[in-house]
Amino acid sequence: MRDIIRTRMFRTLTSAQATALFGAVIVLAFAVAILGIFATLAESKGIQQFVVLVGMLLLFLLAVVVIAARVATGPRARRPAAGASRAERSLTTVRRHVGLGEPDQAERALEASHVDQESEEFWYWKARIALARSNIEVASGYVDEALRLEARNPHSLALKIALLVLGRDPDRRDRAVRLSEESTGLGPELDAWLRRMRAEGMFDGGVHTRTELESRCPLPARTTESAHAE
Repeated sequence: MRDIIRTRMFRTLTSAQATALFGAVIVLAFAVAILGIFATLAESKGIQQFVVLVGMLLLFLLAVVVIAARVATGPRARRPAAGASRAERSLTTVRRHVGLGEPDQAERALEASHVDQESEEFWYWKARIALARSNIEVASGYVDEALRLEARNPHSLALKIALLVLGRDPDRRDRAVRLSEESTGLGPELDAWLRRMRAEGMFDGGVHTRTELESRCPLPARTTESAHAE
C-alpha cells in the first residue's frame, strides 16, 4: 500500500513519507469510527457518560500520537540513515567506474545498489553510463527521466546540455544554448561549467566528440555532499 501511495498517487513522496501518510489515514479512520460509537452510546446514557467517553477518546488519541512519535524517532528513524549509507557507498563505486570508462561495471554496481529507482540520481547515473558507451540517444532518454523527477537539478541539466551539444543536429545545438541560458543561476558549479563551455566554444558550430567534451569541459563533479545539498 505504501508503494501504491508513493508511485501511483503522490510520486514526490519518499517511502517514509508514504508510510506516515498511510498510517495517518488509518488512525483517522479509527478515530472517526470510535467517535461515532461513543456519540451513539452517549445519546442513551446521559451527559456524564458522554463526558467520560469523550475523555476516553482524547486519551486514546493522545496515546496514538505518543506511540507515533516514539516510532518516528526510534529504530525506524535510524533505518533510512543506514540505507542512505549503503546507497552512498554504491554510488561511490558507480562514480569510480564511470570515471574510469568502465560502463559495464558501473551498470552492475548501480543495479545492485540501494538507490531508489524513482529518484533523479538513479536516472542521472543511468544516463552517465549510457554516455560512457557513446549511446547519446539512450542517455538523452535517461536524463529526461531524471529531469522529469527534478526539473531544476544542476547536474542533470548540465548533462542534458552536454548531450545536446554532442548531437550533430543544429536544432539540438540551439536547444543547448537556450537551456544554458535558462539554467544560469541555479548553482555556482553549473554556472562555472557553463562559462567554461562558452569560453571553449562548445556552443559554436562544428561537431564535438565526447572525448573532446570530457577533456575540455568535464561535467560538474557529483559527490555525496553535492547531492545532499540539492
